Amino acid sequence: MTKRPKISSYFSDNQYKLEKKIFQEEALGYLGHKLMLPNQNDYHVSSHTHDRYTLFNHGNEVNLISNVCPHRQAKLLTGQGNKKNITCKLHCWTFSNKGELKGAPHFKEDVDAKLEIHPTYEWSGLLFKNRAPICDLKASGVDKLINFDNYFYDSTESEEYNFNWKTFVEIYLENYHVFSMHPGLKHFVTPSDLEWDFGDDFSIQKVGIGRNLNKSGSEVYKNWQKAVQDEHENLPLRYGAIWMFMYPNVMIEWYPNILVVSTIHPSGAQTCINHVEFYYPKDLYEKRPDYFIKEKAAYMETALEDNDACLLLQEGRRSLYMNGDEMHGPIESFLEAGVEHFYNYLDKKLS
Repeated sequence: MTKRPKISSYFSDNQYKLEKKIFQEEALGYLGHKLMLPNQNDYHVSSHTHDRYTLFNHGNEVNLISNVCPHRQAKLLTGQGNKKNITCKLHCWTFSNKGELKGAPHFKEDVDAKLEIHPTYEWSGLLFKNRAPICDLKASGVDKLINFDNYFYDSTESEEYNFNWKTFVEIYLENYHVFSMHPGLKHFVTPSDLEWDFGDDFSIQKVGIGRNLNKSGSEVYKNWQKAVQDEHENLPLRYGAIWMFMYPNVMIEWYPNILVVSTIHPSGAQTCINHVEFYYPKDLYEKRPDYFIKEKAAYMETALEDNDACLLLQEGRRSLYMNGDEMHGPIESFLEAGVEHFYNYLDKKLS
């Protein structure tokens, strides 16, 4: 029988600290995608490390460089750009983009300092600090769709939420709530037309395209569905969405001509932050930028509805927690299969 997280685990600071160890010791450590830094000497400060590290393209490899000056611990870089050397604004200590100290002006003593550097692990263009995921996209039947060839990195959106990180994952890993909480999405996809694939590191939901894209549940989705129909009128689509989750916090999402990578990070027992990266195919973007504007609007509408769903769970569980009660309902074996797999993962890591 699947062991459920205790109600207190969604509110307890001590439990939050235990779960943070999963991220520190067991997580893949997602950093970004190599499309964020396509040219040699390009850099991209990693928001996934709270700007602690910067990704640098060193030509034949991408490395992770400390983004904190070893002198007085000032932050070195922000955003993204291209640099051969890194100069601290505070005292002008200068380092190569491989971490070697090149100068410490006005410093009378000899200085032995450098920026720490770490290799990264690449998987399908995604870059990880700790290890690559164990997942064969071809074996899962999604290698032709979750494929970043001829795509480019567009932007990142970050959102802070007032609920426990596990709540976000639970909603992401079930299709049951799509019928009731997503008036737009439930017509774009067919929630019951669902294919699952599971591995130790991941789960994948492949969701069928809507049966009638002329019918929509919101004005935003009406515009997005029309754009999809115009682009794919001679190419029938099997799926409307593919949602892949790599434990404990990395999501790869496919929509027609769209790839999204997002990561959920706990920031407290009752708060979390989600970083969402958008990737688009170059040729279609140059031809039809409106296509991607409409998709992003639909994506954000669904994200707001997911926030509402998560808050319903958080508030109900809070009332149980405040009364010292424990309550767990059944898991629907098909529509909520991903939730059960996630609970088993948590139990294994925390036991």
